[in-house]
Amino acid sequence: MTEIKTELQKVGIEITNIYDLVNSGKRYAAAIPILSSLLKKGIDDIKVKEGVIRALTVKDAAGVANKVLIEEYNQIPKNETSLRWAIGNAFYTIITNEDAENILQIVQDRENGISRQMFVAALGKIKSKQSEIVLIKLLDDFEVAPHALDALGRLKSKKAKEKIEILLGHKNKLIIKEAERALKKIG
Repeated sequence: MTEIKTELQKVGIEITNIYDLVNSGKRYAAAIPILSSLLKKGIDDIKVKEGVIRALTVKDAAGVANKVLIEEYNQIPKNETSLRWAIGNAFYTIITNEDAENILQIVQDRENGISRQMFVAALGKIKSKQSEIVLIKLLDDFEVAPHALDALGRLKSKKAKEKIEILLGHKNKLIIKEAERALKKIG
């Protein structure tokens, strides 16, 4: 944490802990390259690492932190679900079209478990034929189906409409609720 404080001070940002950035509500674009670099270098303390990931969950990090976050996701053991989920959550904010290939690989690997959820939701911000196809397939994967429904609704996917209508009869109330929401958006 000392290194983070020192590096941020060099650009005029004073913090006592990483969550000062996360909870500030202020923009800190100058911190993004520093935090990305430190994450790439390696952060041993899990709580600090998660704080850095959460601090990179801002629009100013789009296109700057993406590659480092994908690399970090792929290095974190699959059983560290919450840290991997936090990276997916970051992508919901920072995803760019250039991320699509990496994200599609992550969401299709069921071994990634529920850490895929926010990556799946983020795909609703990428208008591509491949994203739509994968999202429709993910409707059969109940770990991420609600997030796929959200994404397909955001994409206004006519291709998914029939399959989404079938999910209105699902036993899971969240899936039913998200299916209804998606269908309203699709029209």
